[in-house]
Amino acid sequence: MAERVAAVAAAHPAVARLDAGEFGALATYLPGRRLVGVRIGEAGEPVELGVVLHLDRPIPEVAQVLRRQVAPLCGAVPVNITVTDVVTDDRR
Repeated sequence: MAERVAAVAAAHPAVARLDAGEFGALATYLPGRRLVGVRIGEAGEPVELGVVLHLDRPIPEVAQVLRRQVAPLCGAVPVNITVTDVVTDDRR
């Protein structure tokens, strides 16, 4: 599930990259690697998504769209979106 959530989030045009946050806690450990930007906790815990956004769209709007796009992948648990940073350059 973490890889599917990461793929959907990273595909959004306002997302510059996924990010593990200041302390690196927004990550999921998979066999042989660490997937940053998505934290899948124990059953019933919220899915947490950490993103760096391009500052060309309203942040609350992007967070709402991301939540709506990844929620069907997560079952009945809430999805928390953390915007860890923004980038203002036009390079993509």
